[in-house]
Amino acid sequence: MEKIKINHSNHPFYASFKELYTTSFPIFEQRTEPQQEYAFSCEKYHLIGYCDEENFVGFIAYWEFDNYLYIEHLAINTSLRGKGYGSQLLNDFISSTSKIVLLEIDPVIDEISEARLRFYKKCGFYSNPYLHSHPAYRADYPPHRLIVLTTQRPITATEYEQFSHDLNSVVMKFL
Repeated sequence: MEKIKINHSNHPFYASFKELYTTSFPIFEQRTEPQQEYAFSCEKYHLIGYCDEENFVGFIAYWEFDNYLYIEHLAINTSLRGKGYGSQLLNDFISSTSKIVLLEIDPVIDEISEARLRFYKKCGFYSNPYLHSHPAYRADYPPHRLIVLTTQRPITATEYEQFSHDLNSVVMKFL
């Protein structure tokens, strides 16, 4: 699978990213265009597209901090789900760093959310016990509860506080 760094909205694969992004996440979890431009302007932010031959398979949008990588968004093309691309993409990403990889998922409330948690645990993620709310990307939506997952091990309370600070002061700064 080919990795492609998408670093501006005029990139040839930006439209493929944007289409998958808007169909994979609810509106309150999506950056507006100005927010996306802010992210592109931050050296800690990375948007990697993945292609297999001529197919846009998916993407990982992440932030690189001193002690961990935070996956803000990850999605696989709906027509390619269930074919191992998600596991391959995520396992390659995790093995590319010695840092903890951190991401958030919706609370487990149904079979789909249970399957999502099983998928991430199969990829080596641990659940963390912290009550966590993610700020909404849109002013007319409230923050939403999410579960924090990490590779290597559950994080300490101090590490969680650092993540929460980074999330609010760097990742969501533009809001």
